[in-house]
Amino acid sequence: MGSKADMLISVSVKNLAVVEDLTLQFQPGMTSLTGETGAGKSMLVDALSLVLGDRSDSKMIRQGCERAEIEASFETSSNPALTEWLKTQELDDDDLCHLRRTISSDGRSRGYINGRLVALSQLKAVGECCIDIHGQHAHQSLLRPDTQRQLVDTVADNRELLATLKSAFRQMQDCASTLENLKQENQQQQARLELLSYQVKELEAFSLTEEAVSQLVQDQHQLAHAAELLHAAEIAIQRIFDNETIAAYDIVSSALVELEKLQDIEPHFAIITETLNAALINLDESGSALRHYLDKTELDPERLDQIEQQMSQLHDLARKHHCEITDLPAVYDQLQHELATISSTGQTLTELEQQLTKHQQQCQDLAMQIRDRRIKAAAPLAEQITASIRELAMPAGSIEIEISPMTDRAITESGSDHIRFLVTTNPGQASGELGKIASGGELARISLAIQVVTAGQRSVPTLIFDEVDVGIGGGVAEIVGQHLRTLAARQQVICITHLAQVAAQAHQQLQVSKHHSHNSTYIEIQTLDRRQRIEEIARMLGGVQLTEKTRSHAEEMLDQSQS
Repeated sequence: MGSKADMLISVSVKNLAVVEDLTLQFQPGMTSLTGETGAGKSMLVDALSLVLGDRSDSKMIRQGCERAEIEASFETSSNPALTEWLKTQELDDDDLCHLRRTISSDGRSRGYINGRLVALSQLKAVGECCIDIHGQHAHQSLLRPDTQRQLVDTVADNRELLATLKSAFRQMQDCASTLENLKQENQQQQARLELLSYQVKELEAFSLTEEAVSQLVQDQHQLAHAAELLHAAEIAIQRIFDNETIAAYDIVSSALVELEKLQDIEPHFAIITETLNAALINLDESGSALRHYLDKTELDPERLDQIEQQMSQLHDLARKHHCEITDLPAVYDQLQHELATISSTGQTLTELEQQLTKHQQQCQDLAMQIRDRRIKAAAPLAEQITASIRELAMPAGSIEIEISPMTDRAITESGSDHIRFLVTTNPGQASGELGKIASGGELARISLAIQVVTAGQRSVPTLIFDEVDVGIGGGVAEIVGQHLRTLAARQQVICITHLAQVAAQAHQQLQVSKHHSHNSTYIEIQTLDRRQRIEEIARMLGGVQLTEKTRSHAEEMLDQSQS
């Protein structure tokens, strides 16, 4: 039987739909869940789906209650994928994974892993590592190409490669989108590029640095006032040195002589004489500077005219760019930067095209690896399914898995293959697609065969089959039960069934019953002992009126399955 170290241990449900308070304990191996039609056998699937992150609705809460609560516990010691995930998320707790989900009447929902509040996506991640649920309508989804592809990929163990391809495919899409947007922008920017080139070239004719413009403004101002400046310098020289009656230098010198005579009598005069000496030095230096200025400065109408022409041109440019002359250097730098940015688009386009080519090649390489694994897995899988189909009262049935490349080397995040399950149900019949060849009953049996075959090759420790045996009976039902019991040697199998032949194969049997009390409805689930199992299997075989013959048949079925 499947090991207890990697199984669903228990499920607890409170105030969910018709469940008031229920706790189920599960054993290794195969467990069957039985009960009359409408008793609520699929409640387990509903509860597990919720605790594993499915969408909730406040209408699911039992009438008159404020909150529904579902809990599930798993052993993790032999489930490396789950153990590693829990450690990565810092949610590990020895060898146990305990999930809890609450749904409130106000619409709020909360999830917990080992007592820590988590997002529903994290509950779903646990579910992917723990449980595969095969619903009673699985045969309908089997008609979808995606479902068929996923089945092949499961057997081919393509999970990691597909995850890598998915990431690479999105990078390729992002790169392609960026490239397309850049191309469109590049087309729109051509006119802007031409204008910028003209404007930058126009401004390049001038030395447009802040220092050069500042110096030009200063030179123009000085040349325009040259006569006034020369006249002021000449008057200053005269008043400091050359005026015979009031020259500043002579007046200060005279005062200095008078004070020096008396500084021995008045010590404070010494400080004043030092100050006057300094003043004489400053006056002398000022005179020298003014004479130098007069020597090198002259009226230069031609130079003034040249500068004013330059200033006129700069004013024209400043008006064109809606700024002051002194702002032109900043405008020039900005235009140069924008021109360089747009000009580099061509280089960026080339780089992006190279990146896109690399992403495309990576995706193609991954898709080819996935295809090789699919092709390698397809033939053995088809043989196994064919063998299983023929055991289910379809002796001429066979499955062929066709894998062909998409047209035009197309690629998706799932690869570049078309995958089809082609079936033959009768002798001499040409193979065709499932939905076109198989009848409803045949499709149900084919679906069950596929589920049993592929489930045994999945890494999750617990498999739940929810009335997947609908439309099957007699000896075929017994074979189905044997298949499920065989699976239970490697994985925990929980089977919700209405078939006695399937229920009898289980190591553990749970019975669901619905009760009515005081205008309320509730269900109970009990673990059956051997005597109770015989009664339940007999009910499933013979209906309400049980006979000793029916009981004897039920006991025989139970003994044969357990031997």
